[in-house]
Amino acid sequence: MAPGPADGAAPRDVEVAKTLTEAPIARIAEVAYGSNGVFLIELDAPDPAVPTEPLRAVYKPVRGERPLWDFPRRTLYLREVAAYVVDSALGLHRVPVTVLRDGPLGPGSVQRFVHVLEEPLTAERAEKLETQLRAVALLDVLINNADRKRTHLLVIDGPSVKAIDNALSFLPYPRQRTALIALGGSQLPAKLARRVQDLAGDATRMTALQTRLRRLLNESEVEAFGHRVTELAGDPTFPVLDAWDGRPFEWW
Repeated sequence: MAPGPADGAAPRDVEVAKTLTEAPIARIAEVAYGSNGVFLIELDAPDPAVPTEPLRAVYKPVRGERPLWDFPRRTLYLREVAAYVVDSALGLHRVPVTVLRDGPLGPGSVQRFVHVLEEPLTAERAEKLETQLRAVALLDVLINNADRKRTHLLVIDGPSVKAIDNALSFLPYPRQRTALIALGGSQLPAKLARRVQDLAGDATRMTALQTRLRRLLNESEVEAFGHRVTELAGDPTFPVLDAWDGRPFEWW
């Protein structure tokens, strides 16, 4: 079944999600230097944003995942999609459209490829990104992201911040590590706080979201996610993380 709003895709993403799921894969090339198997694919369909170009995506097959001691095996591709589902539920639009599909190497996650902005940012445009970075940090608190490196934050035309590589998330115990650790102890911007509080206070939305997440995560992970939403809604403050455990040094 093609992704749509009922499957967790944001309404504005439905067309792209459908294409990522259903369009034939015309070309595939491996991305070098990744710790897991990562491939760039080109679909036999136009990019809705640039109709003269084919739609491209990043394909992460489950068979290419390297086992980790702290994450269940063969689940990273599911976590990539779960992060997008949460991002969409909150209306943040920081994670590129991400779906599940079969590919040349079997099932995996497929995330829309985004082009990094090449031109330098003016001070005014850079200031616009600050709120978006806080939206990413909010997402990372809720999904318990253990791997938010600076290289996972891309600036695209707009300018706009996109957050990629979201697989190391959703563990049921505290594990957040982030290059945005300096935000710890600061208040969420009012608009972001309201998004979390609106979600936490709407039983229908929360039930629907957790139902979608149960297709991707285990029960303890979904329950822990629900607790994080409730806690952050009650105290909309970025958590203070330990400087040692919060991020490895090389993330800066």
